[in-house]
Amino acid sequence: MLARLFLIGICLLMNTAAAIALPRLTTEAELGELGQSGLNAFWQQQAKQGQFATTDGLELPYASLSRPEHQKAIILVNGRTESYLKYQELARDLFNNGYNVYLYDHRGQGLAPRQLKDPLMGYVADFDDYVQDLEQFVQQVVLMEPVNSLYLLSHSMGGTISALWLSETRVRLQAATLSSPMMGIYLGPLPRWLADGLIATLDTGCRWLGREACYAPGQGGGYVEVPFEDNELTHSELRYRLFRDLYRQQPELQLGGASLNWLQQALKAGDRTIARASRIATPLLVLQAGNDVVVDNRAQNRFCQALAHCEGGAPKVIKKASHELFIERDRQRQQALEAALSFFEQYP
Repeated sequence: MLARLFLIGICLLMNTAAAIALPRLTTEAELGELGQSGLNAFWQQQAKQGQFATTDGLELPYASLSRPEHQKAIILVNGRTESYLKYQELARDLFNNGYNVYLYDHRGQGLAPRQLKDPLMGYVADFDDYVQDLEQFVQQVVLMEPVNSLYLLSHSMGGTISALWLSETRVRLQAATLSSPMMGIYLGPLPRWLADGLIATLDTGCRWLGREACYAPGQGGGYVEVPFEDNELTHSELRYRLFRDLYRQQPELQLGGASLNWLQQALKAGDRTIARASRIATPLLVLQAGNDVVVDNRAQNRFCQALAHCEGGAPKVIKKASHELFIERDRQRQQALEAALSFFEQYP
């Protein structure tokens, strides 16, 4: 009898495993053979690029990859300093797994219009501008090609924007995944109250001097290409090199350090994501990079606690991963993306 029950259990497990097919994701070995030229060829063949209008009159760039037979779509919301062009490998993977993919560039970075005379300074007047831009992108572009199931996948600052948007939009999504979301910024040993006071004092001094904006402490000036050995973003040398090569080949994508105003806005926006978490009805998965020193993982934990229906009850930790899960080495990248796409499959 026990042997029979054991065999039945094994059969059930095998059937379940067969039903949940793992996504096919590009490996570093395959990416090395494909190279940037291969990614570019795919992009030119599949991506449609255009612009959409913001509520205050800006024209922001976007890209979409779609096929009529795809019944699922993903909105990709990128992080600070990024462009949608950095996500060509990810867009290719999602598209080849049956998703239409929609990407855009935030105001002040990537291919979007810059906000200051210094085009390399990271700046936004108000973080809610980012949130309204996402709403406009969805209304003007994404919803123009309706599909059965709509999802959202974001990274870092894109997670902050997405969480705030999800707390107020009327657009219905099946589910969303926030990867390394910026619910707080990693400040090391510096207490938050001291950081707030320092930033406010410096920003007052900047305005007193009549400057348009000033860089935050430690942010330097222009674009800096950090050597792979010193980077805090990924353990994948290949994916890091491709990202840096892209920004070198297309210098218009480059962005430098953050301004004092951007930093103030970002810290306050992170606080708001936690305060408004209970308003989010969309099923939500938070992916946490175990070795992150860019954003504050403790703030992600607080966000999940405030959300109450965070998948698994807490962020899913990708062990030994750095901040950028989507360009990490295969083991961490595949673990993150398999978790995200498996989560989406639960909400068809």
